[in-house]
Amino acid sequence: MKKPTELLKEEHQGVLQKLDALEDVINNLEHKEKASARLKELTSFFDTDFWVHFDKEGKALFPEFDNFMPRGAGPLAVMMDEHEVLRETNVVVHEAVTRYLDDDDSAAVIQVIRQNGTHFIEFLRNHIFKEDSILFRMAEMHLQQAQNERVIRLFAEIERTTKSDLK
Repeated sequence: MKKPTELLKEEHQGVLQKLDALEDVINNLEHKEKASARLKELTSFFDTDFWVHFDKEGKALFPEFDNFMPRGAGPLAVMMDEHEVLRETNVVVHEAVTRYLDDDDSAAVIQVIRQNGTHFIEFLRNHIFKEDSILFRMAEMHLQQAQNERVIRLFAEIERTTKSDLK
């Protein structure tokens, strides 16, 4: 059985691919016919499926850190704060993309998408790097088999409930 951190790292690889695609799309917004379908798909991913990943971290894995790291300090606190920055930035990007797809492809809307989209992409790439290279290594050093199994069960529950909520 894979460890929870291994599963999350695999999900990170998929997210990084989506970020590469998003970066390509936001650099080509002037070609609306070409950009729209892909932008809609990527926006949908970052509005729904992506947050399942954050829920797995915040509701399943991170609580297990309570045994060896205070929740309000250190790397875990930084990651949780960064999750909020990413959520807030995603809202701004989503609103601008909605306007863009609803026929407001003005320079101002494109600028909002580019600025905030670029921030989101760079911030999330850095966030993933820190989780993979620092936080998940700490988890692998400290979590016992029973804790890993509990986290994996919670992952499945989070996926099940989130998917039913999205329907």
